[in-house]
Amino acid sequence: MIKKGNQYIINLSLIIIVLFILFNILYLWANLIIPFIIALLFSFAIIWLSNFYKKFRLPSFVAFPLSLATYIWIFWLIWKLIWNNIDELINLLPLYQARIFDIYYQIFDYLNINEPTSLTEVLKQLNLQYIFSIVVSWFTSIFSKAWVILFYVMFILLEYRFFKEKLYLMIVNNSQKIQIIETLEKIKTDVKSYFVIKTIVSFFTALFSYIIMLAFGLDFAIFWSMLVFILNFIPNIGSIIAVLFPSILSLVQPWFTLYDSTFMISWLIWIQVLMWNIIEPKFMWNRLNLSPLVIIISLWFWWTLWWIVGMLLSVPIMVIINIILAKMPVTRPIAILLSEKWELQIDDSDEVSKNRKKILKSFKEKFWKIKK
Repeated sequence: MIKKGNQYIINLSLIIIVLFILFNILYLWANLIIPFIIALLFSFAIIWLSNFYKKFRLPSFVAFPLSLATYIWIFWLIWKLIWNNIDELINLLPLYQARIFDIYYQIFDYLNINEPTSLTEVLKQLNLQYIFSIVVSWFTSIFSKAWVILFYVMFILLEYRFFKEKLYLMIVNNSQKIQIIETLEKIKTDVKSYFVIKTIVSFFTALFSYIIMLAFGLDFAIFWSMLVFILNFIPNIGSIIAVLFPSILSLVQPWFTLYDSTFMISWLIWIQVLMWNIIEPKFMWNRLNLSPLVIIISLWFWWTLWWIVGMLLSVPIMVIINIILAKMPVTRPIAILLSEKWELQIDDSDEVSKNRKKILKSFKEKFWKIKK
């Protein structure tokens, strides 16, 4: 018979081995896994919008295609606006590069210092058009997987109709059924809340940033505001990067004075602080129950695995992992460690037991209704 201490060591060793194997799978098969995860999230978004359309008494065969068409139109519009701005930006890059040289010489003239020869040579060899074209081609390679994602989406939506029924038939034990159903519902609710809140906050941050940049006359205000919207999905550092790009442009834009740049940057920073340090925490972090330190570490971890896509998905992935860990007694201490508070909202009282029975009963009724 295995002693309790030895059993704990065996379980821990197995967990480490599984995590090591999982890490290698996620890294080596990233090209297959990333489009699938994006497709999975996109499928949930389509289902959610489809359910919203059904509230207007639209039948399913109309609501689903309408939901898909809505998202395709939104992404196409965003891509069109961004691409038009990118072309114009590439054409103006030599002008900005000349402005960088002017600022460089002005700084050394003001300080009455001779320019370092090595730094001057580096700046002369700098080609902003070439650098920016590499960045654009990298982003284009991400969007080139859109057809693969849509292919996955099609099959996920086909499978979604019967997934719960299959799950019900697969598991015999009623308590396991309830636990799995609860876990899936919790994951669906928390991930949906995260993306809804994040989208709303990001939209208003981008809108206010656009108004400020437009008021100051910054070039490509719509492009930078869309970049603000996308980058703000990256926790913590996304808002810093979102402000950094338009700030740099304001400093090298020929008709911008230093006072204009300072005031515009101050306003952009104030909006980020207001939205991400005051407004978002009131709606977001109490629901997610993730430690800020865990968010930072997970951001770095998923960046090393999947680059920018990993950073964008780091929080929802950690939310899912924490929910699953909290549901299993063996891994519950790890979930407590990952959480912001020590409360995991796990209750085994009689009242909760009754609620669980109600969940199973309602699921049975829905299942048999669909089967008939």
